Amino acid sequence: MSRRKYDPKLKADVIEAIIESGRSAAQVARDYDLAEHTVYSWTRAYKSKHDLAVIQPKNETLEQENARLKKELAKAKMQRDILKKATAYFASLDP
Repeated sequence: MSRRKYDPKLKADVIEAIIESGRSAAQVARDYDLAEHTVYSWTRAYKSKHDLAVIQPKNETLEQENARLKKELAKAKMQRDILKKATAYFASLDP
């Protein structure tokens, strides 16, 4: 099976759509009628090439970023607490 070749301009447009709009790679893939794994691959390659861990929307204000990060932290703390309780529960089951 041969690999499909894509125009570099299309790749650049797709990556820009993800960066500028903050939309998910899946949504952009649907918009451009591309396979999701292809768009994820392009995004991952772009991130590694430009040494980016996470691509943030450029139009996000500091207040919005702060609110988003607080929400992410609260979610992470909740997940941590659930894992602690599960660990304690399963440890108590050992004979």
